[in-house]
Amino acid sequence: MNKPASISFAVAGPARITTAEFERMCRADVFGDAKIELVDGELQRMMSPMAQHAGRQASVIGKLYAALGDGAARLLGETGIDLGNDTVIGCDAVLLFAPMKEHRWLRPEEVVLVIEVSETTRDRDMGVKRVKYATARIPHYWVIDGERSVVHVWGEPVNGDYAQISTVRFGEPLAVPGTGQTIVIA
Repeated sequence: MNKPASISFAVAGPARITTAEFERMCRADVFGDAKIELVDGELQRMMSPMAQHAGRQASVIGKLYAALGDGAARLLGETGIDLGNDTVIGCDAVLLFAPMKEHRWLRPEEVVLVIEVSETTRDRDMGVKRVKYATARIPHYWVIDGERSVVHVWGEPVNGDYAQISTVRFGEPLAVPGTGQTIVIA
């Protein structure tokens, strides 16, 4: 008589999701209206923006749009950036080297500047997101810090972090990378 097969296996931690799997899930509307990011193969739910965040995001996009003039097609609001095989992170605004013509997530080499509006997410924006963007060699990163009324400005990605770091107070001119233009965040 045949003996039933016995199969044993060990699971070495949580199942990891790839970017391709995450994209299929998004296209199938698995998450509905929930804001989800994929970080190192794990799904992370993001809080929906509150009114102050949304207002500041609209304001910075409007100021950048005006400053860019004919180049405004290089500016996108809330979008996702594919940072590798297991990470897709959303950002509040992005300035591209050239206008985007395809319906897909952005790639790091297309991005000049990533902007995060940080009303309740400063630790995440200045921590894991900063490191992820620097590791992906995105040239410039801003965190608009509403609680402190400053913009944290990073540039020159080197070995997984940024070598250039500065802080610009609200009301002072802020140089828009690669344009020769400035804007003022209030």
